Order: sequence, then C-alpha cells, then structure tokens
Amino acid sequence: MRHPWSKTVLCSLILCSGAVAQSAATPVVPPVAAASEPPGCSATEELLSVAVGGTERGTFIVRVSRDAQDRVSVLLPAAVLRAAEQAYIAQNLSCDGEAFVLLRPEIQVRYDQSAQAVRVSPALNLLGSGSVDLSLPDPTAEAAPEPQVQRSSWGVNAGVQGTASYRQNGASGALPNNSPNSYTGAAYVGVGAAQAGLAGYAGLLARSATATQEASIELRAAGQWTVNPDLVVYGAWNAAPNGNDPAFSPSTFRGVAVAARGGFSRRLPKLVIELPVEADIEVTVNLKRIRAFRAAAGSLTLLNIPLSGSGPSRVVVYITDETGTRQVDAEVPGSARALPPGAYLANAQAGISNGTLSGSAAVQLGLASGWTITGQAAAQGAPSAGNRFSVRASAAYSQARFSVAGGLEAVRATDSAGAVSQAWTANLSAGTNLGAGQLQAFLSLPLNDLSGSVVGGKASYTNRNWLLGASASSGFQPQSWQAGASATYFFGQRGSLTAQADLSPGSSRIGLSASFVPWPELQLAAQVSSSPTGAQISGSAGYQISPAQALRLNVSNEDAALSYTYNREVDVQVTAGLHAAAVQATGALVLTNGTVQLKPALAQRALLIQTGVPNLRLLLAGTVVAVTDGRGEALITDLPLGEVVSIRVDLASLPFGVAVGAEQREAVPPLSGVTTVDWRDNFKAFRFVRFFWSTQEVAAGTDVLINGERVLVDDEGYGLTPRSSVVLQAEIRSNTDARSCRVDIGPSAEQAACTEIR
Repeated sequence: MRHPWSKTVLCSLILCSGAVAQSAATPVVPPVAAASEPPGCSATEELLSVAVGGTERGTFIVRVSRDAQDRVSVLLPAAVLRAAEQAYIAQNLSCDGEAFVLLRPEIQVRYDQSAQAVRVSPALNLLGSGSVDLSLPDPTAEAAPEPQVQRSSWGVNAGVQGTASYRQNGASGALPNNSPNSYTGAAYVGVGAAQAGLAGYAGLLARSATATQEASIELRAAGQWTVNPDLVVYGAWNAAPNGNDPAFSPSTFRGVAVAARGGFSRRLPKLVIELPVEADIEVTVNLKRIRAFRAAAGSLTLLNIPLSGSGPSRVVVYITDETGTRQVDAEVPGSARALPPGAYLANAQAGISNGTLSGSAAVQLGLASGWTITGQAAAQGAPSAGNRFSVRASAAYSQARFSVAGGLEAVRATDSAGAVSQAWTANLSAGTNLGAGQLQAFLSLPLNDLSGSVVGGKASYTNRNWLLGASASSGFQPQSWQAGASATYFFGQRGSLTAQADLSPGSSRIGLSASFVPWPELQLAAQVSSSPTGAQISGSAGYQISPAQALRLNVSNEDAALSYTYNREVDVQVTAGLHAAAVQATGALVLTNGTVQLKPALAQRALLIQTGVPNLRLLLAGTVVAVTDGRGEALITDLPLGEVVSIRVDLASLPFGVAVGAEQREAVPPLSGVTTVDWRDNFKAFRFVRFFWSTQEVAAGTDVLINGERVLVDDEGYGLTPRSSVVLQAEIRSNTDARSCRVDIGPSAEQAACTEIR
C-alpha cells in the first residue's frame, strides 16, 4: 500500500508543477459534466483545495479524468463529505485501499486548474428538509428553575374634591356677593394590594352636599383573580366590577364578573431558509429572541413564528456557519383590526344594585375578510319595578376604504302591574373614504313603529387649508329633521377661522370662531354665536407653563373662570370663577419590589396611549377620558369589560401644529395590567422656527423644503416645522429672486440660519 505522504510528495514534484505549466493554456475549466464512463482509480491524481456548499474542507488528493470530449470528472475522497451530504454520492470506490466517491450527475462541480481547486455547489433538494414549529415548547430548553416568590405590590390612594356656588342678588343683574350659597364635597381613601394573580382594594368614600343636607360614608371593595392571562374573575362591593380604580365614581353594585379573551396570538405561518451546510439558527422578533438551535443542512421551514401584538413585526433569523453570519429578514405589517380572525372577547356579570337584580353577557368574535360579529344579552328585575330583558346581535365589515354595520335589538319589559311591552329595532350604517373626503350614512328602524325611524348622513373634506363638514338627519314624522354645516380655514400657519350653522324646525344657530397662536405656549380663541334664545360671546386663553402644568382663562358674557391643572405624580385641577369654584386632587403611593412611586391613581387595568403629542384630548364613547401629558402619553383606566373600545381624537380641541392621520383607533383593553397602544405614527407635530439668510437678514416670505415637504415662511420669518429628535437638513428658497441655501434645523432650535447661500 502506498502511503498518503508519498502522493503528496509526488504531486508536489510532478503533478502540481505540471498543473502550473498548463495553467496558461487552460485557466478555468467549465463546470464538470457527467462523463460517459465513471472515472476509475487510474485517473490522474492532483492536490486540490476542496470546498463543498461554500465551506472549505481542506486540501486533498483528487482523481481527475477527461473523456474524448474533454469533459472533466472527479473522484473526491470520501472524507470530504459530511453526514448530511451522503445523498450527493452516486458510487463509492476504493482506490489503493482508500475511499473515494463519485458524485451524482446533477451535482454541479467546478474544477479550476489554475487555482488548483474544486468547488461543489450545494444541492438543497438532495440534502432533505426539516421544520421547527415555534408554537411548541423548546425540547432542548433546560427545565425551568423553581419560581421565585413574587414580591407584593402595595398602594394607598386618596382624593379630595369640592365645589362651591355663589348666590346671585335676585334678578337685578347686580354682581354676585361672593357668599357661598351651596357646596358639595367628597373624599376617598383606600388601600390596594397585588401578588401573583390576586389583587384587592378596600376604601371609604365620603360625600356631603348643603343643597340636599345629606352626608354619607360608604365602604367600597373590589377583588380580582387572574386565573390565566386570558381569564380574569372580578368581585365588587359598592364598586364597578371591572378592576378599575373607583376614585370618585359612586356605585351601589355588589356582585361578580368574569372576562375572557383568546385568539389574539398572531403568527407568521412559515418562513423557509436554505442551509447549504449545518448552522446555528437564532430567531428574533422585534429584537426579542424567540428560539436558538442547531439545524442540519438542507431546506429548513420555521412554522408558526409568534409575532408582537397587533403592531408591525420584524422577524430576523441569524444563520451562523463556517462562512460567517448572515440573516434572513421578514417584515410583517401590523393588523389594522382590533379583533383578528379567530379572536374573541367575552364577559358576564351578575349582582344587585339598589335592590334591583341584574345580569348581562356579551361576546365579540373576529371573522375572516374583515367581519366582526357581536352578541349581547341583559336582564334586570325588582319586585317593585318589574323586569326587563334585552338581546342584541350585530355584524360589522371593515376595510381600508369602506365599512358597513348592521344590528337587531329586541327588548321585552314587564312593569310592576304586569303590563308587557316589546320592541324590535334594526340599525344599519355605512361609511367610505374618498381620498380627502369621507361619507357616512345611518338608518334606525323601530320595526313595531316605523314612523319613529330616523335616517341621516354626514360628509367631510380635508386638505391643507380647509376642513369642511355637513350633516343631516330626518325622522319619518313631520318636523323631525335637522341639518348642520361647518367650514374651517387655516391661515398664516398660526390660526384658524371656523363658521358653523345648525338648522332644525323652529330653530337655528349660527356661529363664528377663531383661534390664534402667538407662540407655541400660548393659544387664544374666541367664539360668537346667535340663536333664537340670544347671542353668546366667549373667549379663552391657554398657557402651557410646563409639560405638566397649564393655565386656562375662559370668559363669556355670563361668566369668567380661571383654571389650573397639574398632571404628573399627582393630578390637581383648580377652577375659580364668578359663579362657582372647584378643586380636585388625586394621588396614589405605590410600593413595588422595594421601590416607592407617586402616581395619579391606582390602576389594575389600563390602556397607555402613546401619541407623542402633549395636551391631546382623547374621547371614549363621546366623553373625554384623558389628556396626554408632556410626553404625549395618556393612561385610560375607566374601561369596559370584554369589548373593543374605540379611542377618538377630539379634533375640536386639537393642539395647533398637529396633523392627524386617523381620527380613531380601536383597541382591546387588557383583562389585567397595562396594555400599551403605540399611536405615534398617526400624529405629526410641528413647531415654530424662525429662518434667516444671515444673522442680520430674516428669510421672510420664503419656502423651506424639508424631505420634499414645503414649509411656508411668513413675513417675520416663522415657519411651522416638523418636530424631530435629530437634525433636519433643509433648503431655503426665495420667492422673489434666485437665492437658495442649505440650513440645518436642530431638534430644539428656535432659529435656523443658512450655512451656504447659492
């Protein structure tokens, strides 16, 4: 038997030098084709560098042969191939006692005589395939450590509020004498605690009023048991059974409630990755590591990759092998629907309030193709007041440009005398977006009394300078119509002018309002309206002292009031006017994991809305429930159970310099804890920046181009510029001559001057 080292020496002295001598004549041989006859052990031996699937395997003796058509075939040492690559072998040979392999004809082999190398391309179809289901537990994960004892979270909350009204001196029109006429007061204090899945609250609420000469103190308590993340049980005594901080809300409900949810786990069904060689795989979603494992060469399919909530998700798979690390990305857009297909919300409650027994249940289910169905049922009864039962079913379809909803409600009531009444009502609504315009229509049909039906609609149009709107509705009876229209024009980037008219049988109202922003912290507004009852004149001035503090003065032809608000560690509101005064302060001291924090309220479940815009009023069911703080965030704690909520922006009080994408956003309240709703990409905030050609010359009446968007600059050089956390590069262009220049706008800069004039 010949020793391997003898081959190496022989190649070094003869074959390799011969290969070098021939390299000028044959620089690169085309990809190897299948020879008519397999090369035998008599083929020429060459010392070549061998790579398979892009990975270097080392330098080996390779047997190379050519047929009559000068096609090249090779025999590779068996040691070149790994276990997963055995499918590449067409034939095993033994040459001089050493193992060689002949590769299958479909394998692409490139023989480079000048580089003394053989390159074998991967054949993934031969390597086989595998899959990993990421919805299943990781079989390689170590046993979970013993759970640590969870520290308790304790909190104490308190609040006080009071109102006072001032007596008027008859009808003579004299000024009020400022002596208190009546007052109301309320105060509460409570203690809350939470550990693991249990939470509880107990406290007292005291109320008094001079007008009714009544005073009361009541005990309030609430409990919450989180069975699992998708099932929570609530109990309440003189409080709402929803896990919210009762604060000043009076309630006589005593009972229990349960809420459940499911199907919200979004997953990427599959992601296929090609692995020419075995590699280490790491799967991440939005920078969070999901799974890491070793995978064999071939086609790897990742199944059911968990995504992040309803927002957009970026899946990155890192692949590390001998050649280095590469990555495969997959961008998954967020779901515009609060209830994705297969998701559901359900709740039920039962209890007694003021001697009346009541119970209710509701369920919402998301279906495919944009459909959502809802079912509700409620019943209540008392020995002295009769009973009432209602059931409602509805379906809604929503897409990007069109939505439609319909529902049917049935009510049966029995009074204390035994008389029975029934009512059936059908409701239908539809809406569509037409570019900058919106159209909506609705119809309400009492099936047992069609004369009480109502039909109506509204339309709106928005562009850079105008906001137009109109609405109308009418019943099927005479004199049951009403209509309204409004038009707002934004001028000078610092103000707006709005005209509004409302008409109904025997009544009309015409109004005009204007707003002006001298500088970002100060906002001025004035309104005048006329109706059959007389004219109304009012005005307001708001000043933002700091992100957490604000002053506001409201003046009308009937009253004047100055208010102050502070919303940070505590919530304080103070108002003093000519006819009344009010004060309210709430706060909570919370101890969690050894850290003491001061917060406005104790919240067991809440929605944290992130807008990035301070002083933005948010509506829920038409009521203002929160105002964003200096960070542009708002915590909404007064939430219903088991249903999707629609959060709306109060466009009527929108801070100046803020552009809004969508007016509303649907969200699913948590069963416990806090759910963050990132809505920042829906808002674009602006600020005033003064532009200069030079330190001595204001760039008055120019245009500023920022990322392709035009900013109009007024006669004093001010332009409403997008807010940014980084330096913005812009260009100032003159409207009177050919001058232009480059300008850099800092994140907090109030002025910006040209760096280079052209």
